[in-house]
Amino acid sequence: MNDTKNRIVARLFDIRNIIGALMGIYGVILLIAGLAPTVAEAGAGDAARSTDPIDMSAGDGANTWVGIILLVVAAVFIGWAAWRPPRRS
Repeated sequence: MNDTKNRIVARLFDIRNIIGALMGIYGVILLIAGLAPTVAEAGAGDAARSTDPIDMSAGDGANTWVGIILLVVAAVFIGWAAWRPPRRS
């Protein structure tokens, strides 16, 4: 019983799972931040567009794209941890 509990704790606190979870959380936040202005601006027309050069240089979908990439990387980390679980030394 104790051996099973140790394996569960080792898999839970595997650094790949922690990194994957953090990237997944940040990816969801950025995806929401990238999609929310698009929904809010849908009815506002051209008047709501920013003329700030910093906003324009990154493009309209920077948060959306980075959020999607972070979610993909998070899935890779969590999949890697599931495919190759930590070995007991």
